[in-house]
Amino acid sequence: MIVYPYKATPGDFELRISLRSLVNVEHEGVIIAGDMPRGMRNVTLVPVLSEGTRFAKSTANILAAARATDSATITVMHDDIFLLRPWAFRHENRGTMEEYLASGVASGEYRQHVIETMDILAAHGVKDPLWFGLHTPTVYDREKLINLIEDFSGKRYLLRTLYHNLHPQPSERREDVKVHGWFRPAADMDVLSISDSCARSVAFRRWITDRFPRKSVYEV
Repeated sequence: MIVYPYKATPGDFELRISLRSLVNVEHEGVIIAGDMPRGMRNVTLVPVLSEGTRFAKSTANILAAARATDSATITVMHDDIFLLRPWAFRHENRGTMEEYLASGVASGEYRQHVIETMDILAAHGVKDPLWFGLHTPTVYDREKLINLIEDFSGKRYLLRTLYHNLHPQPSERREDVKVHGWFRPAADMDVLSISDSCARSVAFRRWITDRFPRKSVYEV
């Protein structure tokens, strides 16, 4: 089951194109949880009124979606992610959390969430935790995910990194796929994620629409 924790954007453009890109992955259905997009069909819509940081809201949306299905696993997508080629889940990381913090990339509220996630992991005996902050889809065991979110209710953390360190599996290192300024990606790129500025780019919108011109089964 594909899950989108969703915060509305003008015209739901990115969501609609991301849904079109699901032709590149086998899946049994789609759940959209959070804000309600217009013009959808063949999807389960789960409205969620959540408070707190954007991270807490995303986690609340994922939890609501997980509770709305009986699938053994869920694959979490986001509307800024596009599957450019046939895709199957590969468990991947970006190195250690210490390396990520030392890089200086994380700042402000986001950096604090990274640090607090590390503190939780250290308290649970996880040494040298890995950083899973990739802008790619990831797969969760539904029951383990629900239990984790309930167990850490009220705490600040980054869900993907917390979950995959507490429920570890072999993973490979890769660089992130998010682009902050629009450029045409390499022909062999499998997953693309975009920033808000890219989403507003006329050049990007033209390129991605040309890439996925046909409406998905999820669009009216």
